[in-house]
Amino acid sequence: MNSFVVIALSACFLALAVATPVELTEDQKALAKQHGEMCSKEINLSEEEIAKIKAKDYKNPTENIKCFANCFFEKTGTLKDGVIQTEVVLTKLGALIGEEKTRAALDKCSAIKGENNCDTAVKLHECFEEFKSAEVKA
Repeated sequence: MNSFVVIALSACFLALAVATPVELTEDQKALAKQHGEMCSKEINLSEEEIAKIKAKDYKNPTENIKCFANCFFEKTGTLKDGVIQTEVVLTKLGALIGEEKTRAALDKCSAIKGENNCDTAVKLHECFEEFKSAEVKA
């Protein structure tokens, strides 16, 4: 998988509720890349799916794209068996954007459930994206 795509995806998932620009550290970028590459191999994304993710086109995501999101969130510890891990999200995302913004996103998004864990992951991503008003620098 293209490293740029992995980093772009990772940055997007790490900064779900960003309201101010966030600069990821080199260690965060490396870990996100590692998670993304592992999930890409596990899910076996097609070139078309990679292009769709790179274009940030999440309309009508394939099951593979949904499962990539779930895999990534599971590897970061923010989801477990389709359930948001509140304390992990507060620790990881709260450190980047602040506890108040993170709690607001959690309040709105925590109860969301999809048809399966992969569908839940994408629906959660969409919900958290509503809180994003600035780009993350990856």
